[in-house]
Amino acid sequence: MNLNLQRLINQLPGAVLVLNSRYQLSYVNAFLCQQLELSEAQILGQDFFSLFPEVPKSWFCRKMAEVLQQQQTQQLSWQQRLYLLKLPRQAKAEQSEFQMAQNVSFIPLSNPQEEAQLALWLEDASEAARYHAEVLFKTQQLKQLDRFDTLTALPNWQYLQQQLQLELTRAERYQRPLALLRFELDRFKLLNDQYGHQHGDQMLQGLARQFSALLRDNDLLARLAGAEFAVILPDTELAGAIEVAQRLRQQMEQFCAVQSAAVKLTISCGISTGAAGCSVETMLQQADQALYQAKRAGRNQISIWSEAALA
Repeated sequence: MNLNLQRLINQLPGAVLVLNSRYQLSYVNAFLCQQLELSEAQILGQDFFSLFPEVPKSWFCRKMAEVLQQQQTQQLSWQQRLYLLKLPRQAKAEQSEFQMAQNVSFIPLSNPQEEAQLALWLEDASEAARYHAEVLFKTQQLKQLDRFDTLTALPNWQYLQQQLQLELTRAERYQRPLALLRFELDRFKLLNDQYGHQHGDQMLQGLARQFSALLRDNDLLARLAGAEFAVILPDTELAGAIEVAQRLRQQMEQFCAVQSAAVKLTISCGISTGAAGCSVETMLQQADQALYQAKRAGRNQISIWSEAALA
């Protein structure tokens, strides 16, 4: 190889290697020698798949045959396959246990006097892959913030509405019952006024954990605002919803007893059930009206929405 050309190839960012038709290495650049911690003499003539057993042999053979037959360069990005050869990441020492992400160019080398050969150029794409992973992570964090209440880690109002729509659709399609609870901690404002918002926040966090433990995996407990919560109860008849509401009220009493709270909090709860054709807005409004009935009747009780109760 021309000396100037060899110097140019050695300046390329990444590994360069050439294979003959028998998948033997006929050229490697200094970068690859350094990564493998082998000399050029130790690498040349070696079988490609013996040196790099991580490469899927049948896939690579098909790829090489296609490139040589078409005599056109093809690219493989790190997003399609994170890496072709297991080479250590270059950027930071603490990341050395990770593999270098690679953009790979398959370049046909044609010469009528010699056998067909394939050149591989592996560019280091680790920084692009790392940046992409950071963007994805931050996007997921934003989605979490968009869906969950930051204080209690429970689903928020927006997420509750989305899930309620899904459950209403499922309940109507499969003719299954559905119930919704809306409940509020009575006299919670008095607790905040007397002991401060920090104490109130700790109370809400503790209650969120304990209420969650009372529910099934497919139930959804959400914090709507302040001291108001809601629970979606799939596959639940009215009797089952009342039972869940009673358990929540009892848990509230036990929690206050254990905490020796000076302000004895209770729960007022409203229940609505999803009738055929019921919308998210209607079901939420019915549960809210039932909650208002429970509070108007003296708090610390359960009210079931009905047309008669509104009259």
